[in-house]
Amino acid sequence: MSLAVSETFYSHQGEGPSAGQSSIFLRLKGCNLTCGGPNTSKSGVLEEGATWRCDTIEVWKRGQSIAYDTIIEDWIAKGWHHASRLVITGGEPLLHSKALDLFLPLVKQKLPHLGIEIETNGTLSFSKKSDPYIDQYNVSPKLHNSGMKKEKRILSNALKSFVQNPKSIFKFVLTSSDDYNEINHDFIDTFKIEAHRIWLMPAADNQSDLLKHSPHIAQLALDKHHHFSNRLHIMIWDQKTGI
Repeated sequence: MSLAVSETFYSHQGEGPSAGQSSIFLRLKGCNLTCGGPNTSKSGVLEEGATWRCDTIEVWKRGQSIAYDTIIEDWIAKGWHHASRLVITGGEPLLHSKALDLFLPLVKQKLPHLGIEIETNGTLSFSKKSDPYIDQYNVSPKLHNSGMKKEKRILSNALKSFVQNPKSIFKFVLTSSDDYNEINHDFIDTFKIEAHRIWLMPAADNQSDLLKHSPHIAQLALDKHHHFSNRLHIMIWDQKTGI
């Protein structure tokens, strides 16, 4: 009865429709993708045409098993339970679906006011057992600019399950109009994702790149009738993690 936890902290949700809301973050260990290139977790450099690198690789690579009750009791002891949201992230948290099937009912029992979000890359289907306890899926499919091969980052059955679930929104990380052409072809047209469910977000892991790319991506979102997602945690705290 435990989860492999990389870190848990209290902050504001930095991305997507609930940006700015006070949130408990629960980052689980491991991922099935390594954005930045297949060997970037060891090399630290961009590979295979990647234009950005996952900014939490060094965090989700490590972790420890913590009992469900201990996790929740720690949040309460620290006063974090006054948050509005619980954001379960990674890595890829749906690698831990069986454990979450047991953990999420306990969270709702002890902290019923928390809205629960799952941050996912959309390559693994959600659990039908956990779904009733989840308020929002933040699905962030990866593009060619992630350095991941298409057959690893686009798994049709999993992505279709999220498109069919009204609790899903879709966040795309991009740096240019060329990236949007890929989004439109590989995701919007192929999977019939409605414009109002899409957030466009600039590729950045530091304040300088965020400021550089935001104006163009914000205008692109307006032109295409999508939402723009800032990255508040980077804007405020730059590359600092765990906050």
